[in-house]
Amino acid sequence: MKINRSALSISYLYQKLLLTHPVEVKMFVIPLLIFSFSLNFPSIVTAGYSYSTCNSFEKYILRKSCNKKYLVPQSEVENRGGVASCNYFEKYILRKSECFDSDENGKEDGQYYSKCNSLEKRLLSKEFCKYNPDEVLDVPQIIARHGYLSETHTVVTEDGYILKIHRIPKKKNGPRSRQPVLLQHGILGSSADWIINGNNSLAYLLADQGYDVWLGNARGNDYSRGHVSLPINTAQYWNFSFHEMGTKDLPTVLYYISNTTNSFGDIIYIGHSMGTTIFFAFASENPEAAKNVKMMAGMGAVAYLTHMKSPIRYLAPFSHDLEWLEKYLGFHQFLPNNKILRLLSYQCELFNIDATICENVIFSICGFNKEEFNTAILPVLLSKDPAGASTKSIVHYAQEVRNGGAFQQFDYGTKGNLIKYGTKFPPKYNLSNINPPVFLIYGMNDWLANYTDVIRLGRELKNLVGLYKVPMDSFNHVDYIFGKDAEKLVYRPLMKVLKKYSTF
Repeated sequence: MKINRSALSISYLYQKLLLTHPVEVKMFVIPLLIFSFSLNFPSIVTAGYSYSTCNSFEKYILRKSCNKKYLVPQSEVENRGGVASCNYFEKYILRKSECFDSDENGKEDGQYYSKCNSLEKRLLSKEFCKYNPDEVLDVPQIIARHGYLSETHTVVTEDGYILKIHRIPKKKNGPRSRQPVLLQHGILGSSADWIINGNNSLAYLLADQGYDVWLGNARGNDYSRGHVSLPINTAQYWNFSFHEMGTKDLPTVLYYISNTTNSFGDIIYIGHSMGTTIFFAFASENPEAAKNVKMMAGMGAVAYLTHMKSPIRYLAPFSHDLEWLEKYLGFHQFLPNNKILRLLSYQCELFNIDATICENVIFSICGFNKEEFNTAILPVLLSKDPAGASTKSIVHYAQEVRNGGAFQQFDYGTKGNLIKYGTKFPPKYNLSNINPPVFLIYGMNDWLANYTDVIRLGRELKNLVGLYKVPMDSFNHVDYIFGKDAEKLVYRPLMKVLKKYSTF
């Protein structure tokens, strides 16, 4: 079959523009496309069961008197509610309601409404055009839409950060659950990550198994962007990394959950990516508070970064240059400029992955697996992630790479370290202080949590209860959350382990 490369190029360009500049596309690009088509194909100017004898230029610029020809008898057209009375401009640019029959604006496949007009349907994929309400709903609304009881709780940390925790307290039909489990998202993510993958999402699967599911939100993301006194657009607000999330956020959230559920020492913790880093920093720095955790499970655990393949390593040489960081990354919230985004996405695009995906900073940093990624959830994912993070968190990881992959606290430079720590170099996290049982899951194609580093981490944990390798060599860092086979490859084996520590 011969492929029309010109058509593919137009389709790709249109899809990219629609994602980045939707308003401009609707106002200028679509009319231009239709106008250009109409010059060559007069028969498409009028929609429905008729066509005009004039093209758009003749009809709307020269204002010629144009005859209308019908492909079916006039009486039949009139019986169909006047569909043929609209031309292409009226139908697809002005979007007049009388120009559409029930099928075109109705449901597709008996389940989804289309969010695309006829031209967009031709240029874009069917999956892209399917309207999923989750794209515009927030986390509590999405949970409720899927049939679960949804709760939102608000806590304040000791340093004044206001955090939101989302909760699914029970299965769809049944009493409230007794076993609390806290899910903590990864870098640039939010609580939405645990429910994006439809009915195969880990949060829903755990709720169905009888767990009281709590979904954490780290400071600075879309759901935890507030402070009792600091404006969120100040350097003081964004002066935190995963260290503060572990030493400030997590103890506050755990105590709130245990007090609410009357279950001190009975909480199961599941982290992904930075969610694991937060726990290791927390448990090593505050072993007493860590007694609140019965067991920890880490997916794509990030501590040591000696063998990390993520493009974050490209930032390592500049991780002490504050002037460079402010110029290219944004000194407060992580807002990299176009040059840095291009640098981060370059490695992603080497694998012939769509630029729309690579330009999402999560995939740029964490990698992408074409075969495993669930493309059906892409519009929802792009509407939720990235959910926000501080530049300091990204820099903290880059510093570890610069220092040989060591799992250590933030490096403020010699003078800053002397003031902060009393030593020239930042202290390393003492993993021997971690007492809760830990179960680690790793993949062989993980850009952030290289399997060699995860295995090293497991050897240094004194209470490691399991080290599970995902049985798919191409399994990547984001596949734990967005993978088509995550339930089969990760969640089912994980839930077998969780049962040993669960009280039902």
